[in-house]
Amino acid sequence: MVYSKGCHTIYSHRYHVVWATKYRHDVLRGKLQHRVREIIRQTCSELGIEIIKGVLSKDHVHMFISVPPQHALS
Repeated sequence: MVYSKGCHTIYSHRYHVVWATKYRHDVLRGKLQHRVREIIRQTCSELGIEIIKGVLSKDHVHMFISVPPQHALS
């Protein structure tokens, strides 16, 4: 297991996050799919969240992420 280091901590907070569209409608296609991917990557890099693995489907998003302890998952 790989541990990450902070200033005063050693941690391994890894989460599997799934977001789904309302009623699982197929709306994440084309330009919208690329824009959502761009927004997720930008937000995660700003917060110091590492995306270990991610899949963006037409009706949901799967992400396996490593979150620093100063951020709540919500």
